[in-house]
Amino acid sequence: MEATMQPLEPLISVIMSVYNEKENWLIWSIESVLEQSYKNFEFIIILDNPDNIKLDNIVQKYCKRDSRIRYFKNEKNIGLVKSLNIALTHVKSDFIDRKSTRL
Repeated sequence: MEATMQPLEPLISVIMSVYNEKENWLIWSIESVLEQSYKNFEFIIILDNPDNIKLDNIVQKYCKRDSRIRYFKNEKNIGLVKSLNIALTHVKSDFIDRKSTRL
């Protein structure tokens, strides 16, 4: 009996930009991505407010827990659209999902 090779699941890039969201919203958003049953993804998070130490610390904590998270901080606030465009420059896949921090 010949074994059939299962195709690898394609990589999916999840992008999210954060600015001044509530901490629990950010935690919920990150957890919701990490708990998905689909595991072959990269999670690109852009912090659009480099002075927001609380959000920076939360994202840093998750980066240490999960290597699929790729984290970038803007030097200054540039807005959601430009931040998402920066995230798009870092994606490694053809499939992109945009995650929001809104509940």
